[in-house]
Amino acid sequence: MQFSVRASLEQFTLPHPSGEGRLTISVAAPAGPLPEAGLPVLYVLDGDLLFGMAAEIGRAVSSVAAFPAHYVVGIGYDAAYADVLKLRTADLAPPISADALASLGGLGTAIGGAQGGGADAFLAFLTGALRAEIAARYPQTTDGPQILFGHSLGGLFAARALLIRPDSFSAFIASSPSLWWSDFAILDELPAFGERLAALPRQPRVFVDVGAREQELPTSVPDGIGVTLDEAQAQIRAARMVDAAREFAVALSDAGVTNLRHVAFAEDDHVSAAPAAILHGMRFALGRDR
Repeated sequence: MQFSVRASLEQFTLPHPSGEGRLTISVAAPAGPLPEAGLPVLYVLDGDLLFGMAAEIGRAVSSVAAFPAHYVVGIGYDAAYADVLKLRTADLAPPISADALASLGGLGTAIGGAQGGGADAFLAFLTGALRAEIAARYPQTTDGPQILFGHSLGGLFAARALLIRPDSFSAFIASSPSLWWSDFAILDELPAFGERLAALPRQPRVFVDVGAREQELPTSVPDGIGVTLDEAQAQIRAARMVDAAREFAVALSDAGVTNLRHVAFAEDDHVSAAPAAILHGMRFALGRDR
């Protein structure tokens, strides 16, 4: 099989589910001869930030015969970074309470916290219009595993998609999930999740990760984010990223998830955990974790 030295790239746009604007869809196809059906698809949230990384990782690892070739699909906005921060919040986050929003201070303003609430519509778009478009353009993905990857707020989205629609993807990779959003309101979905899971003919595979250093308190904050050092430290304490990810994985297991892996990447923080999660999450999602 001929192997490409770089990931492929095809792009198109689709209407945003809100009816305003368009989303940029980026697709990396695997190299070499492909079967007519059954190829896995990895859907990457925050495509503006993470698609390129996921595409190159997919290209590299699928050059090894033991790792299945797969399509990588990124969903992004093709906008300035400051705008992306707000657009992603609107699509990836459920609504946030007034008190929880106030507790975020300047960070809430920077990310457009008040604009959250479009997560259900965005999930419907991923599993409806986008999935149908990918199947039409790339018929090799017909009947293949459908895998969702999200990091940070995207991790919250992936976790919530699992809880409310566990049948929507074959596997869910919730990387450094922002479970703290709106005072951990996502955990209210756990009781009903067990019933939804038990009703499925086949369980999804679930990967929950976090950087083991994500609860370390910062000693400085970047310019321009509107958050003081004291506020940043308080938010890190309240988020409990490492502990919360572990507790969430335990709760999923207690609810009946059997194909589950939780990892705290020993040397990683919130940013550096993302590439490790793409690699190891896909390995688990495709059943190549051992």
